[in-house]
Amino acid sequence: MNRRSLEVAMATSALLLAALSCRDEAESPTEPVSSPTGEHASQALAVVSNTWIVRADMPTGRFGLAAAVVPNATGQSILYAIGGFSPTKGLLREVQAYNVATNTWSTKASLPKVLYYTNGTGVIGGRIYLSGGIASSAQTYSNHLYRYNPATNFWAEKHAMPAATFGGATGVIDGKLYVLTSCSNSERCPVALPVAFYRYDPVTDQWAVLPAPARGHELGMGGVIGGKFYVTGGLADGEFENLQLDVYDPASNTWTARAPLPRARFGAAGVALAGKLYVIGGSRRTADQLSIETLRSVNVYDPIADAWTSKAPLPSAHPAIAGGRVVLNGHPRIEVVGGTPPGNNLQYIP
Repeated sequence: MNRRSLEVAMATSALLLAALSCRDEAESPTEPVSSPTGEHASQALAVVSNTWIVRADMPTGRFGLAAAVVPNATGQSILYAIGGFSPTKGLLREVQAYNVATNTWSTKASLPKVLYYTNGTGVIGGRIYLSGGIASSAQTYSNHLYRYNPATNFWAEKHAMPAATFGGATGVIDGKLYVLTSCSNSERCPVALPVAFYRYDPVTDQWAVLPAPARGHELGMGGVIGGKFYVTGGLADGEFENLQLDVYDPASNTWTARAPLPRARFGAAGVALAGKLYVIGGSRRTADQLSIETLRSVNVYDPIADAWTSKAPLPSAHPAIAGGRVVLNGHPRIEVVGGTPPGNNLQYIP
């Protein structure tokens, strides 16, 4: 797929990827289960290791969304599904919140502007930070940084990023936001930016430019483990699928390459859980490079062993998804959202 084809695919991501999606040929079928609701939810969610369960559908089907998890006042995990692209509504400002304990959704204050394929989210001090993204159907790009306060249900605009970017990965280390991103579509980006790495300090409301890895991870996946930022997959220079796993150590301000991702993918969910990085679903190009297929496979990286393993595949494949670590009945799990219903809200029991 050439650059122009990729631009078209991104601009119409929901329609194109949904039409081209297919089951990963390397995986065995897994039947989705019904979504428990109400007071019977806890009894139905029996703890069976390495399994996925289907939860209450996200009300607005969407692709290229961002997700963040913040506990409410009673300690229940709330996952926020932010922005994205809807096949029926187009680009979205909508924010919907999922209560993991009650298996219910609610609507929250909308984003200040439509955004999809942002740089993801980071949570600092109970507030959600969201940067960059594609801000129109004509593929204009954003350098905005927004902060959402769940307690007041209010979005505030903070100091803008050094450049307009999209499709990045975000992590939080020691109360600061780390964003690995790019804007490699040189025809429409304000500046040609193959790869950039920034740190944001919420105390000073300022950005710093940091050394970037050699290759980009556009629409890649990342997570923070042991005070280091792990980023893998995605596209390099907007075209070439990147299997490399790059690890940033803030102590030395350097990147190190580790064991590569077993298979190419972009637009997957990246979630850190129990000291490991989970890379879930997403899409990849077919061998002939002429189309895109969606994936159900789940790969998990162990930093201690510097090795990848496979876990139970998703019950159904959805492109351009997002996720986060949640807690239910005192036990950590992974919640993944994205795609059109049914089955656009999935929970993993490790």
